Amino acid sequence: MFSSGQDPYDPDGTQHGGGVPPRGMPDFGAHLDALRPDAPLPGKVALVRVLMFVGGACGLALSALFLMGLSVSSETVAEAMRQQADAASGQSAEPFSDVETVRAMMAAMAAVTGVYGLLSTLLAARIHHRTVGVFWGVVLFQAAAGALLLWSLAGDYFAVIPLGFAVMMVVHMFSREARAHYGLL
Repeated sequence: MFSSGQDPYDPDGTQHGGGVPPRGMPDFGAHLDALRPDAPLPGKVALVRVLMFVGGACGLALSALFLMGLSVSSETVAEAMRQQADAASGQSAEPFSDVETVRAMMAAMAAVTGVYGLLSTLLAARIHHRTVGVFWGVVLFQAAAGALLLWSLAGDYFAVIPLGFAVMMVVHMFSREARAHYGLL
């Protein structure tokens, strides 16, 4: 060591625990650390995993509610529809005309939300596996969900909220940390 305390071969002090990378050199260490087999899940991928578990639970709960609605007898549904038609008589809303249409819509919604919930939960449970198939499965699943939400945006403006989440999850999966975690750099 020199009398000034500065090592002439280490002007930035990084070789002996300074922690600051040399100027002009990119920090590859963080991205290379993601390639280690025991590397933890990156923060953005962990956020996607949590949101997919929440979305999956909501999808399964909605499916259960639609199935509960299907368990109601046709006479009870017809009576409820008559009461709604009487209440909406002064408004310009047009109620459904028959019970079978309502039941078919409930069955379709139970199937859509149930499949979404199951797939979202399955992919969220497997997202910690570092395979390219899981990466592309999550990306394609969220892109398909986003496309369906974009299509439904014409009739329901509240679909913009889950659409934003789907877009955010796709963007997070294409982040540098996520791609490095799955070996796609």
